[in-house]
Amino acid sequence: MIRICYDRLLTGLHIGGAALIFVLMMIIVLDVLGRTILNHPLTGTPELVKVTIVTVLFLGMAKTLRSGKHIRATVLIDRVSSKIKIGLNLLANIGGLILFALIVWSSWYLLLEAWQINEFEGAGALRIPTTPIRALILFCSFLTALQFIINIANNIKQLKD
Repeated sequence: MIRICYDRLLTGLHIGGAALIFVLMMIIVLDVLGRTILNHPLTGTPELVKVTIVTVLFLGMAKTLRSGKHIRATVLIDRVSSKIKIGLNLLANIGGLILFALIVWSSWYLLLEAWQINEFEGAGALRIPTTPIRALILFCSFLTALQFIINIANNIKQLKD
């Protein structure tokens, strides 16, 4: 039951990221059309693009890791035995866990600071609050770290078999 809920959560976040890509595409099209046809760009497009790209990346990170769909160079790993391959994957997963644990740790303080000072991205006509984005980065980094832990457990189980 927990696995099903976890999979649905990751899938929902991934779908949310895909929907944001569609929204971002529409914003950019409207901006370009506004610039070319009306000689008036869509206000706040650079700020929206800036925060949306980061958001989309983190929304899909854990699902991509769970699916094994990250880009990877396989020149070395394709030439070694299966046990060494599992060992290399284990090392990569440990490295990923450390990286995302550090992101979670450092993001927590940035989130608290953004909350306390009511931080915004952008100036002028469009100001975007950073607290929700920072919270999303923290949450998705936590889920990615959790997925690395799951991968490490699977690697260790494979090494024992």
